[in-house]
Amino acid sequence: MEIKELIRDLETLEKRNDNFLHLTAYENRLSPLANHFLSSRLSERYYFGAGTNEIVDWNPFTALGLGAVQNILDSASEALERMLKAKAVNFNCLSGVHTMMSAILSTSDPGDTVMIVHHNDGGHFATKLILERTGRKFVYAPFKTETQGFDLDKMAKEFSQNNCKVLYLDISYYVTPIDIAGIRKALGDKAIIIYDASHTVGLMIGHQFQSPLEEGADIICANTHKTLPGPQKGIIVFRDQELADKANSVINSGLFSSAHTHHLIALAITILEMEKYGEEFSAQIIENSNELGKTLEDLGHEVRHAPDGSISHTHQVHLYIDKLGDRKQLYERLVKNNISTNFDDRIGGRLFIRLGTQEITRRGMKKKEMIEIASLLTRTLRNDSTLEEVKAFNEKFSKIYYGFEKDML
Repeated sequence: MEIKELIRDLETLEKRNDNFLHLTAYENRLSPLANHFLSSRLSERYYFGAGTNEIVDWNPFTALGLGAVQNILDSASEALERMLKAKAVNFNCLSGVHTMMSAILSTSDPGDTVMIVHHNDGGHFATKLILERTGRKFVYAPFKTETQGFDLDKMAKEFSQNNCKVLYLDISYYVTPIDIAGIRKALGDKAIIIYDASHTVGLMIGHQFQSPLEEGADIICANTHKTLPGPQKGIIVFRDQELADKANSVINSGLFSSAHTHHLIALAITILEMEKYGEEFSAQIIENSNELGKTLEDLGHEVRHAPDGSISHTHQVHLYIDKLGDRKQLYERLVKNNISTNFDDRIGGRLFIRLGTQEITRRGMKKKEMIEIASLLTRTLRNDSTLEEVKAFNEKFSKIYYGFEKDML
């Protein structure tokens, strides 16, 4: 294909993206200000710190310092430590899987055993492979589907019997908090507990979800583009300075090279936005999730509930579709009508749509719009043509809320 044709195809895809109603649980939108710096010419420069008089000197390695980048990262780091009750932060990871690798490799050694969450119970698909390829062993944490929680007695027994060093809670499908305090009590003080909050870290920052470090986790690691509406990057935060120093000495010595300057700036801006707007944003996300789920039930659908009877404590709503027809046909109906979702069957084996309210909330949608979305989903799944309605509805929400404007510059 010619370059002009390749570029035209990309531009067409951009237009299509803007016309879609994105209801996935794993994406979000940057603010105008964060997006401005994501395309900055600073993306062409390595960030090594501020240095002294804009010169980084690691004898004999010397390089140009970027003091303004250091300043905003310092502000974001201090804000994140306050919001998550952390002692230290690492912004150098490039993605969620990179944070997973960095957290595990910096807190364990080859031959150690790590307890993880089975893929069928909501664990990440990459964790097992990473452990196998880096000489670690693993066992699965005993999970109880009916309560959407872990069997603490059995977990403690298996953790001890297998001489586990680390518990990695790689959870991405849960609609309810995890009993971190109970896990800490069961495993004892020596266990290193790592909570992967890729889906919920924004809700934690907004003080609308659990606070893992206060409840007994040692580390939170996460990607930064779901309920935290930043660029596709990763963060690691630590409860204890001693553990942070030990882990960071490994991570910063060779588990990354460039931290991607433009992503660092966009992430720092997003964290500062969340310090200002995060509580309101997170509360609205959860309110929208429960309204969307309730309305779907009123329309005759079956929706997963949290153990306490609520629809969700997070941005996720799980709409069961295993009785509605062929999976591919259902997904084709949604795509044909410009609705983006994803299907899965974790935690119980039943097929469901994993809906996310974080992006539509950032676009300004509230409870009233959840009723409209539930109606659009229902009619689309039964094969009604909703394309023009979806486009018209989507066009009404072009602004990004809970963030800084570009005209601040």
